Amino acid sequence: MNTYLFLKLIHVLLFAFWLGTDMGTYYSSKFVVNPKLTAGQRTTALNILLGCDLGPRIAMPLVTPTGLHMASLMGIAKISDGALAGIWAVSILWLVLVLAAHFSKNEGLKKKLKTIDFWIRPILVIGIGAVAIYNLMHPTHLMAPFLNYKLLVLCGLILCGLAIRQQLSKFTPAFVDLVTGNEKPDTNAILKKKMDNCMPYVYGIWVGTIACAALGLHLIG
Repeated sequence: MNTYLFLKLIHVLLFAFWLGTDMGTYYSSKFVVNPKLTAGQRTTALNILLGCDLGPRIAMPLVTPTGLHMASLMGIAKISDGALAGIWAVSILWLVLVLAAHFSKNEGLKKKLKTIDFWIRPILVIGIGAVAIYNLMHPTHLMAPFLNYKLLVLCGLILCGLAIRQQLSKFTPAFVDLVTGNEKPDTNAILKKKMDNCMPYVYGIWVGTIACAALGLHLIG
């Protein structure tokens, strides 16, 4: 197996991993907000949700370097070895940050890492979006338009993820009230409302990941 085929395999697996685990997150969320279940059962469902949610968080940093590396090998992207190494380095550092934020046992450190991860994303959206738009107008480095379209869709996926996290910022305190026995009359209503508010962005992520796959297979664009 040569480098291109190996990268292609990883790229395809990342798509499947991202979409599949995202659907697992969606399904488990139904149990998290189900008031008919006990607090313990809902906590178990939340732990499953958080485990599934790690899938998209792992896939997101890796889809860009694998895709651009393949494009470089195909000759449809002019990326120097140094630039390619830089893209991989940034992506790996982002992945390490995501994993550290998820697995850290230090709650203070976990909170700081999640904050850093949150604010890195809009910076990446601006950078990736600018590169994609520039190359659509002046295709000097990314010559195939579908590459730029995929990068723009990726920006949309990142923004959807940020919107979900913003909605869930008020979900967490309400869920803590539930599991600590301090449930208020409106606790379940808050949990359901915040989860429902996430749904348009969840559907947007599904459409976006499928659109990226369709662009990669040249079914559209």
